Amino acid sequence: MGENNTPPVSPRDQGPNESDEEGIGTQNEDDDFEVIEVYEENEDEEDVADGEGREEGEGEMDEADVPDDAVITFKQHSGSVFCCSIEPKESKLVVSGGEDDKAFVWDITDGQVVFECGNHQDSVTSALFSHDGCYLATADMSGFIQVWKMATKSVVWTFETGDLNWLDWHPASHILFAGTVAGETWFWKIPSGDCKTLPGHGERNECGKILPDGRRIAVGYVDGSVKVFDLKTLAVLQHLSGGQMHTNAVSSIDCHRDNNLMVSGSLDSTAKLYNTQTGKLLCTLSCLGVGSSEEESSVEAVSFCPETSVSLVVTGTLSGKISFWDIPTQIERQSYDQAAGVVKLVWHPKHSHLLFSAGLDGVVRLIDSRSGTLVREYTGHTANILDIAISFDGYHLVTSSDDQTCRVFEVNVDH
Repeated sequence: MGENNTPPVSPRDQGPNESDEEGIGTQNEDDDFEVIEVYEENEDEEDVADGEGREEGEGEMDEADVPDDAVITFKQHSGSVFCCSIEPKESKLVVSGGEDDKAFVWDITDGQVVFECGNHQDSVTSALFSHDGCYLATADMSGFIQVWKMATKSVVWTFETGDLNWLDWHPASHILFAGTVAGETWFWKIPSGDCKTLPGHGERNECGKILPDGRRIAVGYVDGSVKVFDLKTLAVLQHLSGGQMHTNAVSSIDCHRDNNLMVSGSLDSTAKLYNTQTGKLLCTLSCLGVGSSEEESSVEAVSFCPETSVSLVVTGTLSGKISFWDIPTQIERQSYDQAAGVVKLVWHPKHSHLLFSAGLDGVVRLIDSRSGTLVREYTGHTANILDIAISFDGYHLVTSSDDQTCRVFEVNVDH
């Protein structure tokens, strides 16, 4: 589909647009819609937790029986807290969104609310800051999206899609992406709202990841296929289907910093490595645990090691198995079994061999990828962890949970 400025569903009352917004980098907000390319020095945005593939009924624990390592516990939500994100530049603010149809921006040092993001009428499942912290996007399950300007704490843009599966910012531009149940991928220039659409093929859009070059995006679908789109021409560069595709839904995607490798994880208990330039399937990694079914071994998270000199990709499954794979040999180099489903995997920003794993047992584990050993645990939650974020300096870890709280942990490592 080409350029499209007409939404399929009428948006709610539009917030004020800003015509005098300053340009970011080489982009001027008044210029034509343009995607900024990203080079190796730009940091990748964290993936957005989408809440899919998680089991209910893991069982809440008695709070008195759980040691609490958190330095701050945020308790303003009245339902499960589905998402959290840390402002990327100074790491002083956190945003969290939950089942109570609310999103809050709060201070990471004392838990005090800075402002509430109102107007949502369904569970807030995505809330994340732009690459420079100038904007905040919040989205609910029904597809209502708001963008807030942090300097004024006011809404500058709104839009309503169909039911929403994921939301993410471009890593170097004020361009917001969203994937829908109907299969399309939308993206908008903020705050003008100029819109383009990447067409689906009648299958649910499950996850998306902008490649590090900033020019392409990989999208995973419920039928097990993956597409790579050119963000300028909107052309489908690769459609990984047929014998190359998964046999169940794609749950997660990551892209290597060299822009040549992509990994997809699936509910079929496998991860697949592709060449993003040729579309060639390089290998299929079986993540099926011993004595586990395909459903129990569904791959919930995949991630390349951020250290470019290390050829390593990690997978995490619903059964709790975390595997560190050597890319050239496709051999499992190390593994760690946390005995609870993996929700999300995040690398330490300053120590690239250290990996945080958020678990369905309410525990965050810090694992050394070189040895597959546990460095330490962070406890305090009494139910499933649903999202995790790490500050840019690696000093603070924020989690959100089914126990209706967010927690802030201090991270001190000497590795």
